[in-house]
Amino acid sequence: MTNGRNEMMVVGLSFVTGCVVGGIAGLLYAPQSGARTRRQLAGFAEDVRERAGEATEQATHTIQKAVERGRTLVNA
Repeated sequence: MTNGRNEMMVVGLSFVTGCVVGGIAGLLYAPQSGARTRRQLAGFAEDVRERAGEATEQATHTIQKAVERGRTLVNA
């Protein structure tokens, strides 16, 4: 089972790497000014930061609920 999980991680990492490399290539060859590209990147980074914060809050809440359920089961 571990071997299959490792293969999936390699495939996923390869996909993400390809997306990043493709994105960088697209930015380098884009027919627009550098200032406009930087503004777009700043906006994108802000969106990612907000979504990451929301995802972190959701994960924290879910983990806290799971811990509370675990404590309830152990104390029962």
